[in-house]
Amino acid sequence: MKFKSFSAHILALLGLSEWSKVEDKNSITVEEVAKLKNYGFTEKFLTDFKASLENDFQDEAEDGNQGEETEEPKTTAFLRGLLGDTAARLTQAQEQLEALQTQQRDENRNNTALIAKKDAEITKLSGIIAQLSAAAEDDPGKGKQHNAQADGKGKFNLQDEKQLGGLQGEMFSLDRPYNLRAKAALMEAAGFEMIALPKASSIDYSRLKEDLGAFYRIPWQQRLQSFLMELPSIESIFPLESGYQDLATLVNIWLGEFSQAGNEESDFDKVTKGSYEFDDETLRMFNVMFAHRFKNLKALEKTWIGTLNKEGSNPIKWSFIEYILAETAKKLHNEREQRRINGIRKDPNLNEPGKALAAADGLYEFLNKKVNGHTDINNGKFVYQIKPFELGELTEANIGEKVYKGTSMIPAVLRDSGNLALYMPSHFIVLYHKYNELHYGQNQDYKANIMYVKEYPAVKIIPVPNADNHHRIFWTFEGNIKTYEDKPGEMTAFNLEQEDWSLKVWSNWRESIWAIAVGFKYTKKEDMDYNRQMIFCNEYDRPASYFVDADKDKNPSAKLHTSIVTVANTAEFAITDIEDAPVGTVISLKCGSVDKGVKIEKSGNFELISEAWQPGKGDVIKLMKRADGKFIEIGRENASSDALQFAPDETTPSLLDGEVFVTGENTKATAITNFTDAEAGVVYTIYGSGSEYASTIAAGGNFVLTEAMTLSEGKFIKLAKAADGKFYEVARG
Repeated sequence: MKFKSFSAHILALLGLSEWSKVEDKNSITVEEVAKLKNYGFTEKFLTDFKASLENDFQDEAEDGNQGEETEEPKTTAFLRGLLGDTAARLTQAQEQLEALQTQQRDENRNNTALIAKKDAEITKLSGIIAQLSAAAEDDPGKGKQHNAQADGKGKFNLQDEKQLGGLQGEMFSLDRPYNLRAKAALMEAAGFEMIALPKASSIDYSRLKEDLGAFYRIPWQQRLQSFLMELPSIESIFPLESGYQDLATLVNIWLGEFSQAGNEESDFDKVTKGSYEFDDETLRMFNVMFAHRFKNLKALEKTWIGTLNKEGSNPIKWSFIEYILAETAKKLHNEREQRRINGIRKDPNLNEPGKALAAADGLYEFLNKKVNGHTDINNGKFVYQIKPFELGELTEANIGEKVYKGTSMIPAVLRDSGNLALYMPSHFIVLYHKYNELHYGQNQDYKANIMYVKEYPAVKIIPVPNADNHHRIFWTFEGNIKTYEDKPGEMTAFNLEQEDWSLKVWSNWRESIWAIAVGFKYTKKEDMDYNRQMIFCNEYDRPASYFVDADKDKNPSAKLHTSIVTVANTAEFAITDIEDAPVGTVISLKCGSVDKGVKIEKSGNFELISEAWQPGKGDVIKLMKRADGKFIEIGRENASSDALQFAPDETTPSLLDGEVFVTGENTKATAITNFTDAEAGVVYTIYGSGSEYASTIAAGGNFVLTEAMTLSEGKFIKLAKAADGKFYEVARG
């Protein structure tokens, strides 16, 4: 790298007229290095630059002026990269300032000191942007850079005749009609008058493809990427590795016993001992795509112009192409995070869009297959790799006992290694802390909110986000489970194609979440033990009381879960099959809506059921698929047919002599404040009835709920009484 070309710019950033002297040589001091790091320069760059500077750039002199023209664009791109990064930091600081001001104004908070500190930070960042803008060399083409802070107050240079607001980049060029219309709107908002501009036409958007190229050629994309990285990601607990293809091999080894008592008098070959058994995990990478058509570019442009006006004096503006892509990328990122936890791959149907969660297997589906068995792609055998612990249902009343029991069952050589971690759905963390507080809170050495197993401090507890519907906890070594991708940034490497008033946007990528070491592959469950596995878990995942939504106007699918609730359709829908139902497994089908709901006739795949099913809301039919594809009926449940009924208007009803109840037909607003005669540890189900004056339960007082509950007809809540006398929510529907 030609470091001499950076010398003038770096002097300007440091506010120096000449270099500092160290042992009579030009150099940069420790303080100056620290200052440059704050501007975004890397450690490696500064080390190499300092070495070249102290040699008076003699190592570059031999090349004369050769390559100078090719070096200059790199310098410009580098400085623009710093400008883009600093601009993103300024945008974030301004948003934080607005939030502090809003809190002080609307919530009467005293944020004066914080606001002053944030103002100083914004002033500093604005100064950095000014220096970087002045330092970068002009690009003689259409993307010529202009100083966006023409009046020194961080406002758009609305008088610029070539670039929107004087901002750099081809995507801000005023030869784009949408940028001209944006300028007109901004000028009007600032009190200036402009000549009338032509209305939008399909030709106006034909340069969006060119803008996308400019977006990727200059460092503006870094701003989008850095924004995405601020969103919560499971990569912090399951590290991301790139460069993997489908069917890549992750090799591990199982070692037999080696050591023995000294026996040197023996024949060496007769006392040799030990074995190496190589095994591998075959990584599956799933093809995922994004395809969307923005159908009304005119409306999209108006929304974009509105965001420019909202930003007021903020000198950092989004181009039209950024506006289109940024929200899309954020949504894709969030969908991938959900899929990495909850996804279950379902091969797509031709010419039919699929669900985001069906694009790839997530963490819990990966574990389910290792527990319940899967076909080994290498030899075609059906194998099991994880023998689960039989811990029973996890509740707030027993979670501490279950965590201790499961951890104690792991071989000590693994449990006491200091590298083992317990991964727990984040909603269980609260229950675990409450359990410990209830049982140990009075102890003098009690520590609240510990993030390790109380009885085994070497075993860290790590919460798994986005897993509210799961009850599976698992133990493994940190770093054993990782997220994988093929090429970095593939998901947001968008393709564009403009057609009249619409814009097609798409991208394709590969993703996966997998473990390096799971367990030995057994063909028989009865042969399994805990000595040859590296992942340990409890025996069930989603509880049967949790229902997943069926698709509208389609036969329900048991791919995601065996408990399914129907939804409102465009017309009453006759179910003729339950897709993806495993043979021999009970499927619970619940009616979620009677508004153009569902029915099952006693014919076809359901000819063996007792009679046709015409459900009311909340009714359930339990079915099991036979090997011939037909379903047999296991049972039916009415929402409240077997329930004991509370008296009307009862606010503290008794739970004596039952576990399933239904509210009474109230004659006035009725809030249940407590239940009497309840036993600790018993799960009670309370169904609602009626819609007028339906009983309500607040999230407070004697009840610990996810939110307040209104028990109207078709609704239910499951509650368990804990030793502290309060009722804790188990499920609702």
